Amino acid sequence: MKHKISAFFLIIGLLSHTLPLFSIDDYYNFPKQSYKGSVSFESSRTLCIFPFAAQNEDNTKEYLMKGIPSVLLSDLRNLEYTYVENPRKNIIYHSFGENPQSTLQEKIDAESTNVKRKKREINDEKDLEELRIGKKQVSPEKDPRYIKITIKQMWEKKPLSMDEAFGAATKFNCDYILSGSFEVNENNLKTKAFLFDDYEGKSSSFEHQTSVIRAYQEMSPLGESIKEKLQGKEATTLGISANGEEGALVYLDGIYLGKTPLSEKKFPIGKRSLFIFKEGFYPYKSDILLEKGKKFQLDVSLTLKLNRSFISVTSNVESDVYLGIQFLGKTPITRMPIPSGLNRLRVSKEGYIDSFRSIDAKDEEETVIDVPMREGQTEVYYKNKQNVFLDHTYKDFTTYSIYGSLLFYASYAYLNYASRQFYSGARSQVSLTNALAITTFSQNNPNEFLFWYYSQNRIINDAESEAKNLKRIAGTLPIENRRDRQLVAGPMVILMGLMLVSAATFYFLGLDKETLEFGYLPVNPASVSYGQTSREGYGYMQFNVRY
Repeated sequence: MKHKISAFFLIIGLLSHTLPLFSIDDYYNFPKQSYKGSVSFESSRTLCIFPFAAQNEDNTKEYLMKGIPSVLLSDLRNLEYTYVENPRKNIIYHSFGENPQSTLQEKIDAESTNVKRKKREINDEKDLEELRIGKKQVSPEKDPRYIKITIKQMWEKKPLSMDEAFGAATKFNCDYILSGSFEVNENNLKTKAFLFDDYEGKSSSFEHQTSVIRAYQEMSPLGESIKEKLQGKEATTLGISANGEEGALVYLDGIYLGKTPLSEKKFPIGKRSLFIFKEGFYPYKSDILLEKGKKFQLDVSLTLKLNRSFISVTSNVESDVYLGIQFLGKTPITRMPIPSGLNRLRVSKEGYIDSFRSIDAKDEEETVIDVPMREGQTEVYYKNKQNVFLDHTYKDFTTYSIYGSLLFYASYAYLNYASRQFYSGARSQVSLTNALAITTFSQNNPNEFLFWYYSQNRIINDAESEAKNLKRIAGTLPIENRRDRQLVAGPMVILMGLMLVSAATFYFLGLDKETLEFGYLPVNPASVSYGQTSREGYGYMQFNVRY
C-alpha cells in the first residue's frame, strides 16, 4: 500500500511538470508558421596549378617545370567563373507548415526593414529548371550555374600524374587540378596537360607541340583549350568599337577584356552585361546576347560629357594655369568651363614657386581662386620641405629603415642558426646518450667513468653556454617561441623593432598637404549607371606624390 501511494504522488508530480509542455506549440506559434523550401548553391571553386614533370632528364630544361604552368596561368587569370549545369547544393531548407508563401530568408528580410540584402533570384530547383529551359533570365552574378574560380599556385609541390590527382584534390582542397608533363627532343617541345574535375571525378587531356625557343610565345592555344574546358560553355568571338574612339575600357560581366577597338575576343555565350568607359565621356552600359556560332560585333557611340562647372583664377603675376595635366591658359581666367569633380589645380611661372590647390567643382557652380605667387625655385622649395639630411628625403629614410630591419632580421636568423649548430656539434662528440649505456659503462669501467663523465659534461656545458649567449644576443620572436608565443627581447629583436618604428615614423612625417594628388580614375563597372557624374564616381586622391 505504501508503494502504491508513493507511485501515485510520483505520477502526479510528473504530470505537473509535463502539462505545460502541451502549450509549446502555442507559445512559439508553430501552427501559424510556414516556410517555403529553398536551396543554397555553391558559390566558388578552386583551381590548383601544379608544376609539370619532365619526361627526359635535362638540367638545362628544368625551368620548364614551372615555366609552362606559369604561362598557362597568364592565360587563365581572367577566367572569372566556370559554368556548371548542376551546381552543388550547400544547404537545403525543407518546407515547413501549410501553404508556405515565402522562404525563411524572405520572412527574415521582411521583418528586418533596416537591413538591406541582395534579393536572391534562384531559391530552389524549380527556379533553376526555369533557367535551364529559358523561361527565366538572370545575370551571371545571380545565376548559381556560374561559379567563381579562384586560382591557387602550387609551385613548391611536386608534379602530379593523372592517378595522383584524386588524392591531391582532397588533400589540398582543390576542385580542379591542372598538371602534366613535357618532353624535349632536340628543339621540339611536346606538352601533355590534364585537367582533373574533382566534382565529376573525370580528367580531360590536352596536347600541344611547339619549339623550345618559342615555347612561351606559342603556348596560348593550349591555354585557350584549357580555358574553354573550364568555362564549361561554348564561346563565341566578339568585336567592340566605340565610334572611332580609341582607348575606351571594355568590361563584360565585370571582366576587363581590353581597350577599343577590340576584336577576336572569345567569351561564353549567353546574356551578358557590357560596360564601356572612357574619361571625358558618359559610361555605356547595356545587356547583350552572345549566341552560339554567331560572331558578335558592336559599334558604340559614346556621349561626350559637357563641362557644366566653371572656374576663375587670378594671381599677382601672369601665370600658367593647369587643371590636372590640361593647360587652361594664363591668368586671369574668367568663368572657364571645366569637368565636375575633384581635381588638382597648378599655377606656374618661371622664377616663381608653383602653387597647388585641390578643387571640388560642382555642377552649375563657379569656383573662384586667387593665388599669390612667391618668387623662388619650385624644385628647391618642394624638395627642401621633404629633406631630412642633405638630399635624402623622408621617403628615402623610410626605405633605409626597412632595409635596416631586414639586415637585423638576417643577423637574428644567423645567430639562431649558429646557436643550433653548437648543439649539433656537441651532439656528435657525445658518445653515450642514454641512461642504460651510461650505467653499463660505469659498471664495466669504473676507473675510466669519472674521467669520461667530466669530459663529456664539459663538452655539453660549453656548447650550451655558447648557444645561450648567441640566443641572448638574437632574442626570440613570438612566431618561433612555440612554447608560450611570447616575445623575448634581444639586441637583434629590439633593433629590428626600432627600424620598423622608424620606417613608420618617417613615412608619416613625409605626408603633408603638398604630397596630395587629385585626378580621375575609372570606377567599378558594377556600380556605374548611365549619366552618373564624375564627382560621384571618378574623382580620386592619392598620397606619396612629390611635385
